[in-house]
Amino acid sequence: MRVLVIGGTGLISTAIVDRLLESGHDPVLFNRGQTASRLHKKVETLHGDREDFPAFEAAVKGLQLDTAIDMLTYDAPTASHAVEVFTGRIAHYLFCSTVCVYGGPLSKIPADEDEAHMPVSDYGRGKSEAEAVFMTAHKASGFPVTMFRPSHCYGPGQPLLDIFGYNPALVSRIREGRPVLVPGDGYGLWQPGYVGDMAKGFAGALGRSATLGKAYNIVGDEIMDWRNFHTVMGEVIGCGVNLAPMTTAQIMAGVPADQPEMLYEIFQYHAAYSNAALKRDVPEFTDLLPFDEGVRRTVAWMDESGAHVPADTQSWIDALVDRETAFRRSLP
Repeated sequence: MRVLVIGGTGLISTAIVDRLLESGHDPVLFNRGQTASRLHKKVETLHGDREDFPAFEAAVKGLQLDTAIDMLTYDAPTASHAVEVFTGRIAHYLFCSTVCVYGGPLSKIPADEDEAHMPVSDYGRGKSEAEAVFMTAHKASGFPVTMFRPSHCYGPGQPLLDIFGYNPALVSRIREGRPVLVPGDGYGLWQPGYVGDMAKGFAGALGRSATLGKAYNIVGDEIMDWRNFHTVMGEVIGCGVNLAPMTTAQIMAGVPADQPEMLYEIFQYHAAYSNAALKRDVPEFTDLLPFDEGVRRTVAWMDESGAHVPADTQSWIDALVDRETAFRRSLP
């Protein structure tokens, strides 16, 4: 298939394009050209800004396309424009949404795709509103959309993540025995997804009529708590992890104001989702990579690419832990 990938240089989209190439598809990318490509082969690429609607429409007007994978729509106006541009032109439109549309707390664990949308961030609200536009178009005119809701993805191309997001200081902190913050008692549930597995789901869904008009959680198989999540990292790295449990309120009050966005949006709640529907409809979404092997590959990429930064870049974590420890010791 001739597949337009709107994006193509991000963490998930790079893995998707590599998977498309391995599967014999013919991808063409549209992006700003501001991020260095990590693709294993050269791919035809159009450069432009997706937010410039007339320029985007002009750029893709002459392309012969079978399908499209949209990694760059974050709001309802962009979704509406996509429906205008691609109605009648393609057989399948895959939209990358997010589990952030659910917000929290979840009504059941693991949550399925019927979970109510209660987003707590502009990002989650924008994706939820975009989903609504696509579903309205599907019901009204058969717009051939399939929507994916990934959880926080990881793999080579980005540092390992913690409650602050992709954290280039995390491995340094673990190796040096510095404290690693975990929310609450550290037993909140969490479900990462390896980027290669995300690519299996996206690429495997192309052309599958069973997926039309549906949204899917696209997440890994392993549901773990924050303690186990970081303990496995330490085992792979070859050392223990100095875990520092604190309440969400303590963390949010004690770290720089620009740091706890991910904690507020997702990690203060259980974040566990069912991937059964995707496994049912997309047989390629199977044999998902074990978390320890995904960590091993990501740390190897960080070592090779020099992605680490010193632990002292997050000295505010040490200061917060020291303050809280001193306070507890002062109690009668």
